[in-house]
Amino acid sequence: MTAQPNERALQALGLGPQLRRAWVGYQRRLDRALAAEGFDDRAFPDGRVLRMCRDVPGTTISAIGRELGITRQGAAKIVSGLRERGYVTVEPSATSGREKVVDVTARALEYLAAHRRAARGIESDLRNEVGADAFEAVQRLVTALAGEDDTRLRDYLRSRAVHEL
Repeated sequence: MTAQPNERALQALGLGPQLRRAWVGYQRRLDRALAAEGFDDRAFPDGRVLRMCRDVPGTTISAIGRELGITRQGAAKIVSGLRERGYVTVEPSATSGREKVVDVTARALEYLAAHRRAARGIESDLRNEVGADAFEAVQRLVTALAGEDDTRLRDYLRSRAVHEL
């Protein structure tokens, strides 16, 4: 059993580490909720790729790679794993002989619906646990931290990698 840090120890960590710890805790709750619905094979970035393929008909492996900021080969590996688990189908593109189009299956749609239910359930549980005022204060804090810039994580990480070279 892991000892829980006390409030003072958490404050000493600083906001960044606390946010990372909160993200991990959120993901663990999400994993448990999805496993309870029969989706215990979740991996990063499954949800993001499935939402993209659902929302953008004709999504290609290359487009997935660009969205994730990875190579086409890396995207093909992710898509292959999703296909093996029954979440997507892959067909040749009608416009390019070298490209493949990725489409979601009924299982993917079930997964996305379960994910949405799980996320809403976690939010409801947290709101009940800490109270509506505290929950809304956290939402305001996260919104303030995000700022107005809609930079995607991929773009931020790329800029960090370039500056650290």
